Amino acid sequence: MTVADSYPQQHVMVKKSSFLQSIFNSINILIGVGILALPLGFKNAGWAVGLVVFVFCFGLTNYTAKLLAKCLDADPESRTYGDMGSLAFGVRGRVFISFLFLTELITCSVALVVLLSDGIESLFPGHDPLFIRCISFLILTPTLFIPIRHLSYTSLLGILSIFSLLAVILYDGLSKPHAPGSLHEMAADASVLPEDWMAVPMSFGLIMAGFAGHAVFPTIYRDMESPKEYKRMVNYTYVVTAMVYMTVAASGYAMFGSATMQEITQNLVTIPEYNQTLNRLAVWLIALNPIAKYGLTLNPVVLSWQIGLTSNPAIDDWLNRASWRKPAVKSVGVVLTSGFIVALAVLLPNFDQIMSLLGALFSFVISGIFPLMCHLKLFKHTMSAKETALTYTLLLIASSLAIMGTIRSLI
Repeated sequence: MTVADSYPQQHVMVKKSSFLQSIFNSINILIGVGILALPLGFKNAGWAVGLVVFVFCFGLTNYTAKLLAKCLDADPESRTYGDMGSLAFGVRGRVFISFLFLTELITCSVALVVLLSDGIESLFPGHDPLFIRCISFLILTPTLFIPIRHLSYTSLLGILSIFSLLAVILYDGLSKPHAPGSLHEMAADASVLPEDWMAVPMSFGLIMAGFAGHAVFPTIYRDMESPKEYKRMVNYTYVVTAMVYMTVAASGYAMFGSATMQEITQNLVTIPEYNQTLNRLAVWLIALNPIAKYGLTLNPVVLSWQIGLTSNPAIDDWLNRASWRKPAVKSVGVVLTSGFIVALAVLLPNFDQIMSLLGALFSFVISGIFPLMCHLKLFKHTMSAKETALTYTLLLIASSLAIMGTIRSLI
């Protein structure tokens, strides 16, 4: 069972979603904390290369999101990303996707810990990074004990915080007449071409991470009142998402140029002329994002090791001998899982490095390469020569960007 398979069970609805509800759900999935690192992506790539990568990631994921519906329709019973992988590649396809999803969720959880820690550091500077990680552990771990049905309501907080950040960036940039940090006067060192070509591959993952929501798109497709409107819904979703992303990316890089930090919120608190109350509120809202999403993100990982334990007859028999054993093992396991995530956050302390890895390795594979391969596997004999050539070209480019981005994010 893949992570995506759990979504229909968590959100069982008798009445299906309308066109507008589907757009809202899709935007909610796509727009996440990766938006904070988009200005850095443009800093690494420069205006020209950054825009090319942005347009490619936008076009690739928009195209593959539509391919998902076609692949799902090959079997009317398929409802999830895991079903699609199984349909194309059998059990191995489902196992591969399951492993990829779980690894991605662990990496996402590490990014949330780093984001919360950076938010605390921005609001209360001067503390030891290890101490802040421990504070983050104490704040985030209790959310793993909250029932998943309660955590799902916090997704609105994510949208609120992102759009609040967008408004704050525009307000700050327009309220300051001169650089740095002004939209009236662009930073002098914001360059058209990359200043350091070796840093360009970092931008691949940073930009791609924002367009990855394909794990849940099958569920949205099956939940639509009118599935025929799915492609139009995808187009509207991506246009809105791209407008928000480009506004933040372009504004952030134009305002701060080479001084752009790994999270744009870190730049906002360094300019004394800004409205500090407003900026601190934006940082607080962004810091609340990890608290709202940590339990939801890590829950499938916790569920996986719990299923692994109970599937062993000897262990399951031992757990059932006393009523206190299962809750105790679960509690200890949850705390250790969270501790493992925080330990990884100590080893990978840079938000930009984690987001680049997420985008380059996981987003390119899950939202780009794998859907193309499934489509090729299922419809190769009915595809036109033009469509086949397009698929292989996209696979080549996406694979190249993924490999280069992954290597750069790990060194």
